[in-house]
Amino acid sequence: MNQLIKRFLTSSVFILVAIAVIFYLPHWCFFLVVEAFILVGLYEFFSLAEQKGLLVHQGFGLVFGALLPVSAYFSLQPTNLLMVLVALFIFLFNRKSPDKTITSVSVSVFGIIYVAWFFSYLIKIKLLPDGAAWVAYTILIVKGGDMAAYFVGKKFGKTKLLEHVSPKKSIEGAVGQMVATIALSVGSVFYLHVPPVHLLILGTAVGALALLGDLAESLIKRDAGVKDSGNIPGLGGMLDVMDSLLFTIPVVYFYLTMVLGLERL
Repeated sequence: MNQLIKRFLTSSVFILVAIAVIFYLPHWCFFLVVEAFILVGLYEFFSLAEQKGLLVHQGFGLVFGALLPVSAYFSLQPTNLLMVLVALFIFLFNRKSPDKTITSVSVSVFGIIYVAWFFSYLIKIKLLPDGAAWVAYTILIVKGGDMAAYFVGKKFGKTKLLEHVSPKKSIEGAVGQMVATIALSVGSVFYLHVPPVHLLILGTAVGALALLGDLAESLIKRDAGVKDSGNIPGLGGMLDVMDSLLFTIPVVYFYLTMVLGLERL
């Protein structure tokens, strides 16, 4: 019960901040909040990698991870990923030993892509027509699905989903998540004003990818031997907050631009 109260209180703060920055504050405030999420999430990811004894250039990763939201905000070309690789190898040339170069590069670049690049697409969505509504839609259906998975799993969960990855997740909870995500997506027709078939397709894709994103982060934490990625009361860590969003945000953006034909304002 105490954990549930902490989760409720912390979630309420996040919801209030989200409403303010999405709907009422300037774009640059939204950008700064996304940047903060990315930096904290990246820091947690690199910390998990270090707990496994992997060599991570944390400062380097945080600097270049911070550049990806800047690229999204100013509509720069994604050539900065090439810059990341080139700069990283130049940085590694200064090391006296080439030991662990492969793992160092792999972990650093993966963290930048997994956390910074994927989450920065939220900025791209915000800058589309009705971008604030689409950002709210994405967060609503993903986190609404997460809540359904939590409560349905608590009440009815008996069949383990992938016990070796996440012991507490159940098939019943996953079904609850999918149903809630699709229902919230289709119900968004009242404020998004797009044909329901698109919301059905998006809801189905987002529900599946949100579950995969949650399991992916659970796999990373399992490997690192930790329960939570950080110390946010009731929610674990920032990476725990972001996990189910990381795979879904780019897909929503590409659907909006490639299928619905939305273009940046």
